[in-house]
Amino acid sequence: MLEKMFGKKSTGVVYIVCVSFLLLALLGALVSFVASYPDASLYPLLVQALLTLIALFAVSAPVFIQKKFRYYIPPFIEISLCVYVTLLFVLPRFEANTVATFSFLPAAGGFVVSMLLFAVIYSALSKKAQTKQKSAPVLTSALLTVGAAFIVMIIMAALSSLTSRIMETPVMSRKTFLMQCFQYLFGTLLFCVTGCFAVRSHGERFRIHNFKNPERAEKMAAEKKNKTLYTVVKNISSDTTNYERALARAKAGYYAIRILYLVLYAAYIIHACFAFSQLGVLGYTIIFALISSFLFTAFVYIYEYFLFRKGAPNQRLRRLKIAKTVSRCYTLSLMLVAMFVADYNYNILSAVLSVGMLLFNLCLMFYNIFGKPKYYPSAKKQKNADPLISESKADTGESDSPSPLSEGGQPSHIKKAE
Repeated sequence: MLEKMFGKKSTGVVYIVCVSFLLLALLGALVSFVASYPDASLYPLLVQALLTLIALFAVSAPVFIQKKFRYYIPPFIEISLCVYVTLLFVLPRFEANTVATFSFLPAAGGFVVSMLLFAVIYSALSKKAQTKQKSAPVLTSALLTVGAAFIVMIIMAALSSLTSRIMETPVMSRKTFLMQCFQYLFGTLLFCVTGCFAVRSHGERFRIHNFKNPERAEKMAAEKKNKTLYTVVKNISSDTTNYERALARAKAGYYAIRILYLVLYAAYIIHACFAFSQLGVLGYTIIFALISSFLFTAFVYIYEYFLFRKGAPNQRLRRLKIAKTVSRCYTLSLMLVAMFVADYNYNILSAVLSVGMLLFNLCLMFYNIFGKPKYYPSAKKQKNADPLISESKADTGESDSPSPLSEGGQPSHIKKAE
């Protein structure tokens, strides 16, 4: 089953192990926070949770692209990305391992990021050169990879500095920052040199292929003696799993999770009534806001349920999606306030529950914005369309049934005229 999902069983095993390490690291951060509370700050736990979500997205994106859009991504790139992201989360937790943290990780990051960028750039340029019957521009791909990796480094540095200022965490010194940038660029240059030699010896090693036509892709892989490409295409294309049924089950589970979310939300409000009632006016304000948010969310969910039962995919559902987004943003802002107030007043249980509710609402908000359905046909247009069509057909004398044809393929009245 793993080879049908990931293309190769080894890729699936590495992915599962790395995802497990990421989740265990998040669990360890939570346990460490609870054990050292109230001396520990809540902000590192929140940053760790958000970065874990980003890391899970980073390691899952190549798998999703390969499975959904049928683009072959070399397995060693997927494996390298999974291992690097896992090390990026695990190694900094050991303060004594300064060499690995400040020297190995930036260089490995430059190497892995450049590998991914080089594969994308080289594949695009080689496809363009193939149409013009020219050789693949290896050196141009390497130079563009260096420039793209440098841009990625600037973006990541800006995001890291912004996160440090928002979360009020210690900012990296200029000397350490320049040293890590140098090591990152060293890893980039190291890959570009080794990548050029690897491509010249085996041009298909870093090339991304489209296998929407699996038979043609398998034939091409056999001609170029690319066993890995042939194995991945064959495994994924031979997957006969009924994903529509699995999606229906997942959707049913999603509705069940939302019901469970309402139950947990109600339990959280009951806890908040006891925890925040001791804070006076501020606590009562938070409790009132949480109850109003719960009632609004429950009303939206119940209304959506009845609309789907009636089978009404119209503008009401589009407005409903907007209402759900507004409700989610309102709930997120309340959870942030509750988290900061609980952490300020050393209420460990309320702080941890607020972080969990915050992350859960964040995931639901992204699903609500980017999930399906994305298009809602207008109910008014559907009602007005049928009468207009019927009136136009009545005026022209047209009918819904097709015109009868004679044996020669011509209308019967033409045959009579002849």
